[in-house]
Order: sequence, then structure tokens, then C-alpha cells
Amino acid sequence: MRLKSILILLLITHSSTWLLAQDTAAKVSRTDGLSIYYYATLHEALLTETNTNTSIDSPVEITILTDITLDEPLIIEDGVHIRLITGNADVTIRRCVSNIEFPVIWVTGDSASLSLGKPGMEYELFIDGGYKNDPPIEAFAPLIAVNGPDSKLIMYDNVTLQNNSRIGQPPGTTLYQAGAGVFIRTAEDLTERQAEFIMKGGTIRGIRSITGGTAVNISGFGLFTMEGGVIKDNIATTIGGGFSTGSRGSFRKTGGIIYGSNAPEGLRNIALEGLGSPKSYGHAVIIVIFNPAFQYRNDTVGENDNLSYIGMPRGNGIFGEGDKWDNPDKALIRLLSVIILTALILLTPLTIITIKFLLKKRFKKIQTEYSAPQIDYEKFGITSGEKKICELLLTELSAKEISKSLNLSYSTINFHTQNLYRKLEIQSRTELFVKLGMPKSNTAKSG
Repeated sequence: MRLKSILILLLITHSSTWLLAQDTAAKVSRTDGLSIYYYATLHEALLTETNTNTSIDSPVEITILTDITLDEPLIIEDGVHIRLITGNADVTIRRCVSNIEFPVIWVTGDSASLSLGKPGMEYELFIDGGYKNDPPIEAFAPLIAVNGPDSKLIMYDNVTLQNNSRIGQPPGTTLYQAGAGVFIRTAEDLTERQAEFIMKGGTIRGIRSITGGTAVNISGFGLFTMEGGVIKDNIATTIGGGFSTGSRGSFRKTGGIIYGSNAPEGLRNIALEGLGSPKSYGHAVIIVIFNPAFQYRNDTVGENDNLSYIGMPRGNGIFGEGDKWDNPDKALIRLLSVIILTALILLTPLTIITIKFLLKKRFKKIQTEYSAPQIDYEKFGITSGEKKICELLLTELSAKEISKSLNLSYSTINFHTQNLYRKLEIQSRTELFVKLGMPKSNTAKSG
């Protein structure tokens, strides 16, 4: 009898809860394993359920039952751990036109976490900035900001962040001053307690930014770990269509795809204006550091391209698996090197021909100007070959030029020269000039 009463009581409880859901037009729900609790707003569910003792491994799970428009940011505070999932249909959490100065979702608490989706979630969860609305919503803040010390945003498959347009700086804050998709920045300079975005899956698309770091941006101390998912079709005005960070941000990619400027239209991430000289764009990824000036990828970073950059807090600008990085300064040097090498290859034959022509022309001129002295070569036992060398030694030609003009090696010329000196009983070319006479051109100059 007692068991029967308990079962009846439980049935009444569940019936009352379901009626409450119908009466309040519930938009979200939560279950504790026994009862289902319904709430009219996401903020109400968050405020009611955040006092539960939870952790990042076992967060409070809130199910989104229908589309929701947020007129104020959903704030995840100190020590709060929330997971948002879908029910039995695709649902959208959308920015309201009255909420353009703040993120749609703001993970700002110390050691707080937000999980979007979970492994095996069947239906799609969309977080939408409203840029595709009619009229479009243009905001001063990113779609999601993560800036609490040790705070984390974790994103799974069947989650899409989309259609946020950031048109300028938010008034009066520096906590989420850049980026238009996911913005990461630890507010204080806490190098070992950084905010982090872990992308295990899902999609970031259709994001627009007036500056840089469109889909994902780190400004200050922060981490972005990409294990899966897709970043596509985002547009930055300056740099970093897919991802951007400064020297203090850390980045590691072990999976997923970040499309670049070489991808088909509708997939590519684009940076329109670039930065620096020479221009750097980082259509897929850009790291803005001072030495070297930039590290960037303009082309698609594929599923198997493992990139990593560890900023100053974790090292000293170390690119772990960064063999795919490029540097515009080095790229310019390589381009100039290729141009110079090509020019040398093309010009070398022409240069050799020109030198030979000039040498022959000079040799003929010297032969014309030079009047060989009347010497009894036979008297000194000078051979015909030594005679030719002797006559050229009395000109302005160097020994190397003589060897080229006679097509003889330098050592052969030197050998015959020494024989000449021995036969004429002299020690140097100067003594040869004294004994046999200076060349005609030098005589003319001295006169």
C-alpha cells in the first residue's frame, strides 16, 4: 500500500511539472535524473541551477527546447559549469537588436566553463549573431567572449557559431575589444591561468569583423586548441580571417580545417586589406609578433596539418609542429633570391660572350698600337711560342689575359715567362720593358 502511494505521488509530480511547462511556454529544461524542470528563459535556468556543486567534467546540462533570442548576455560566473544541448530539434540562440554592446555569451567567471553540445548530440545548436536578419544586426562585441582566469569554452560537433558582425570597439571595456566570433583574453596578466577555447568539433562561419581575428581571436593571454571542426567563410577587414593572435596568445591545431584564400568561394576565410610591409594577410591563420614580424598561413590548413605556436607565457615564440608556417620577410627574400638566380642563369652566357668579345677587341687594338721591337730571338734561343708570349708581355695585358687570349693555362704562361727571363738574363717584367722597350700605348701616355 505504501509503495502504491509513492508511485501515485511521483506520477502527480511529473504531471504537475509537465503542466507547468505548458503554462509557462518553457524554452529550456533540465533533469536531475528523476524529474524534469522547465524554465521560461535561459537566464532563469542558469540562475536557478548554478548553485549545484558541479565541475567541468560534470556540468549542469540545460536542454534548449526552442529558438531563443537573448536581449542581454548569458553570463557564466565564478565556478559555474554549464552544458547547453539540443532536445528533439535544431534550435538557435540569437542575438537581440537591443544587445549589441556585449557578447551573446560571456564566460567571465574565475574557473568557469561552458560546453556547447556534447559527443553524439543528434540535433544542431546554432549561436547566431543576427547578421543575416532583415535588417541585419551589427554589434560592437564578439559572439562569445572567454576571459575569466582558467575559464574554458568547449565546443563539439553539431554546434555552429554564425553570422556575427562586429563594426567597432565596444564602449567602455577592454575585456572583449577584438574579434567577432570567439574572443579569448585573460583579463589579468595571469600567465598560468589563461582563458581557453577548445574546439573539438562544430563550425564557425559567416563572421564579419571591422579589424582582424574574425572567427577566433586571442588578444592578450589566452589559448586556442583546435582538435576538430571547421572554420570557413569569415571575412576580416585587415588580418586573420580564420584565426589571429598576438605574441602572448598560444595556439595549437591537431585537427580540423581552417580554410584559406585558395579554397572555393563559400568556404574561404579572407582578410581584405592586410597589415605591414610587405602586406601580410593570414587569410587562414596569422600570428602577429615582432621578430619576425608575422607568421601566417594564407592557404588552407587541412585536417592533417598540425600547427602550433606557443606564445611568450609558455615559451619564447616556439613553433612546435609549425613547419607549414611562412614569413613574409623570408618569403620576399626567397622571391628576390629566385629572381637574382634566374637572372644569373640567363645572363651568365651573355656575360661570358661579352667578356670574350671585349678581350678580343682589346687584344686587336693592342696588336695594332704595339710595334714589336726588332729582336734577334734566335740569338737568345727563344722559341716561336715564347716569342708570342714575349710580345704580349710587352703590352698592357695581364698574365691571366694573355693565357685567355692564347687559350693556354696560366701555369703554362708562367712556365714560358720564366724561360724567357732566364734566356734574356732578367728577373721581372719591368726589366723586360727596360731591355726590349715599353709598349707603344704606355710610351704615348708618358710622352
